[in-house]
Amino acid sequence: MSSSKVNWPSVIRNFRMSKRLKQAALAADLGVTQAMISRWENGDSDPPERVKRRMAELVQDAFVVAPAPTWVDLITLNPSVEFVTDSMGMVKAISRGALELFGMARHEIEGRNLRDFVGGDFMSALERIREEGMFQSNLAYAQSLGSMEINVSSGMQSRLCDFLHWPRISEARTVYCIHSGAVLDESRYTARLEERGEKVVFRRTF
Repeated sequence: MSSSKVNWPSVIRNFRMSKRLKQAALAADLGVTQAMISRWENGDSDPPERVKRRMAELVQDAFVVAPAPTWVDLITLNPSVEFVTDSMGMVKAISRGALELFGMARHEIEGRNLRDFVGGDFMSALERIREEGMFQSNLAYAQSLGSMEINVSSGMQSRLCDFLHWPRISEARTVYCIHSGAVLDESRYTARLEERGEKVVFRRTF
């Protein structure tokens, strides 16, 4: 499923989470109260046009504001499951949490193709995301649910995962994709799939 309609609750929430901002900090930038941010993220009300224009600017600027070493270094320190790939699937950076999930050392995976280690629904989702224009900046972000098959030294393992994928542009204007995910049990996976309706959902850029 793909959609060109802007989902403002998701845009605001995912922008804030990607920048690691508290609601109060984003509210200060937008000139509103923290309670307004909460209402917009919950879908209780729609942001005014002034805020929508400002959010569009923030989302676009977020792709280029931070020098690559800064955000790459942050990702490598992340205890959650997170990694960065280029348009060919080469791993630029991987978090501590992902290394623990994969059961591998950093030098064993960074600089190699993700397909050497990962399969299942996750790789199918990445192919669709690439086809939809992630690396041409046509997508604000994408979400994917499904199995991630991990080929580790102890054998093939399968995990149910929920991932958020969004583009990041380096200072050299290379577009990368950041993949932030969580491992789910079957009940949470089923609930999220029922809520979302599709395994892969795209959100277009403004």
